[in-house]
Amino acid sequence: MGELILNRFEEADFSWLQGWVTSPELLFQFSGGHFFYPLNFEQLMNYRAEHPDRLMYTAWMEEQPVAFGEIIPQDSGQPRLGRILVGNPAMRGQGVGTRFISALVEECGRLYDCNTVELNVWDENTGAIRCYEKAGFVFQPDDRVVLQAFGRDFNIHKMVKVRY
Repeated sequence: MGELILNRFEEADFSWLQGWVTSPELLFQFSGGHFFYPLNFEQLMNYRAEHPDRLMYTAWMEEQPVAFGEIIPQDSGQPRLGRILVGNPAMRGQGVGTRFISALVEECGRLYDCNTVELNVWDENTGAIRCYEKAGFVFQPDDRVVLQAFGRDFNIHKMVKVRY
């Protein structure tokens, strides 16, 4: 597997991100209800305007975009990762996500001089949970929220990684 390069997300990158989000369920899993399907450029630009402090990143391998994610500053001083998506389903489960998460964690340390990084995950997203655990994240006991969509409840749990 080639070198993973972390870049800031640019507006010109939108078309491939849009192509990765292939269903309302995946968009919900990816965005937690911040966007509606189909994802469009206007939604993303409005989101960026509402949250200028949130930094969007892409991972590139072999001159191809492979993942998207966001670093979200929090009042606690401990940033949170969000909107994590390995784009090509064929690349999921191959270690790309773990490498991307690790690169985002290092970027958090560089930007915020923090020793912990948080993220939230849907308890049924076992592939993402395995990825986050491989990157060193652990669940926070009893720290969850419930989101409702598609006529059902989604249990969202917090995970934390200590960098040092």
